[in-house]
Amino acid sequence: MTPILLPERILQVLRIICPILNDARVEWAVSGSLALALHGLPVVPKDVDLQTDRVGVEQMAHLLGEYLVYPPGLHLGVRLVRSYLAQFRVQGIVVEAMGHMEFQTPDGRWSPAPSFRFKRAAVDYLGLEIPVVSLEFLWAFYTQLERPGRVALIEARLKALGEDGPGR
Repeated sequence: MTPILLPERILQVLRIICPILNDARVEWAVSGSLALALHGLPVVPKDVDLQTDRVGVEQMAHLLGEYLVYPPGLHLGVRLVRSYLAQFRVQGIVVEAMGHMEFQTPDGRWSPAPSFRFKRAAVDYLGLEIPVVSLEFLWAFYTQLERPGRVALIEARLKALGEDGPGR
């Protein structure tokens, strides 16, 4: 696996939030491009996405209150994704905490996203214990967002790991 090299600004954010959230025992995991990078995929994260549940979003809003930009509330995102969301700005980097994420089906119904807890792993990065969502979760997320480049990267990583892709 290629060594992981995160941008220094992202690392600074993780050095702030990981101890706070881990010490408080918040149920959470890194998602999005940062999770892809921590899984060893060749992406450079520009922000920090965190998956949790509704309670976790509320806990994060309290614990990271000095960084809070948008308080927790229902958010309709891009491409038919909604979640209970809070947004923070830490060291100039946007941090979004998303709980109770749902995808809209072609017939208009909302269905829960896969659990961020499924096959979640802790990654030790420069002494930080960082919970990271699974590649399967990321596959479902980027499939819903219609990001074929990201989906292909994830499928290639799963194949290299000897795992069948979720859509296979």
